[in-house]
Amino acid sequence: MAARSLARAALPVAVIAAQLGMMAWADGESETDPESEQEQALFRGMPDAEGRLEVFGFCGSCHSIDLVLQQGLSRPVWEQVLVEMVRDHEMVPLQPDVRVKVLDYLEEYYGPDRKALGSG
Repeated sequence: MAARSLARAALPVAVIAAQLGMMAWADGESETDPESEQEQALFRGMPDAEGRLEVFGFCGSCHSIDLVLQQGLSRPVWEQVLVEMVRDHEMVPLQPDVRVKVLDYLEEYYGPDRKALGSG
């Protein structure tokens, strides 16, 4: 059971790493440019900041990341969403440091003022 949980926790990061690696290979680059159009398309325009990879990986591994990006919730509501995802939808519980990164990112860019959408 613990091995299965560990594998589920690592999967989102592994998928993103593979996608980024394939993009770099297709471009003939040894590493990806964080400002590349392909990367922005992959991340659906999510601001390139600490926590983006974790939000994209953990949230986007079960459903479209667009579902997350359209919300505009307060931090306490995002916290409740994470609780519900673990409780009701078998999301792997986030380690405390990862949880803080995810919540910080969501609060900063996808909070009520929706800075990432240019409306804040």
